[in-house]
Amino acid sequence: MEECRISVADFSFSVTGASFLSFIARSGAFKDFLTEREPDFHIVADLDESAVLQSDAYRGRRQCYEISFEGIGCSYGQAGGMVYFDMLSPDGASVLVLYWRPGEDRLRCTSGNYSPSMSRFGLWMALNMLCIPRKCAAVHSSVNVFGGAAAMFLGESGTGKSTHTRLLRERYPEMFLLNDDSPFVRVHDDGKIMVYGSPWSGKTPCYRQECYPLKALVRLSQAPYNRIARLSPLLAIGALLPSAPPAFCYVEDTSDMVCGFVSDTVSAVPVYHLECLPDTEAAELTFKTVFCHGE
Repeated sequence: MEECRISVADFSFSVTGASFLSFIARSGAFKDFLTEREPDFHIVADLDESAVLQSDAYRGRRQCYEISFEGIGCSYGQAGGMVYFDMLSPDGASVLVLYWRPGEDRLRCTSGNYSPSMSRFGLWMALNMLCIPRKCAAVHSSVNVFGGAAAMFLGESGTGKSTHTRLLRERYPEMFLLNDDSPFVRVHDDGKIMVYGSPWSGKTPCYRQECYPLKALVRLSQAPYNRIARLSPLLAIGALLPSAPPAFCYVEDTSDMVCGFVSDTVSAVPVYHLECLPDTEAAELTFKTVFCHGE
């Protein structure tokens, strides 16, 4: 079976399936993420779509979380002893289904003709499912690097993450963008927290195969003033958890995993709440507090 291997967060993933392989080859975002390393994980597109849809396990699945984007309907939940994730195309003609037994290094999925949007999100979800037992996941954020360390800026879409990180880079030109949407954070066995660039970066193409120690997390909210404060451990968990893959919180097995990932991260890294205007003064306040703290 034809495959390619990609490296994200210093893990190697073997990927099969014509739609996944075509998406990887054509997107350009994966150029620096291809690898020849032996796989840590396997994404195997060997399931027949019709057979899966007619199976008792799929028909009896328990939907725990639903979302839609670009007309694609998605659901996440349990099917028998497996966790599943499915994506229904806008015309209803095809369904991409991922099946995974929590903790296993192999994820199986249907092999069909899927759009680039379905392939992109399905592959992202597959990586997250495989990584979360190893305390690694994508975090919806914009990440700047300065002095060999990274700061992640969190917030709902439209709160100004990209604007604030751009203002920081304009004010401090030696700073650079690592990823503007979906970097991966990994808790290593020695407790070190690292943030990695990824082939997913939203509307800002930034696909760096690089990693840096995570210096701080900053949750943004818009305000008519600029103020930053470090959060207590409980509030820090509440600041990070919504930016981890949200579906994981709705199934017991993955809920425990994502909570462990979040707890270990905020225990090791300071978390701040920044209330701000979209101006240079806010960037200067962030720089002084986050990047110069303790120096």
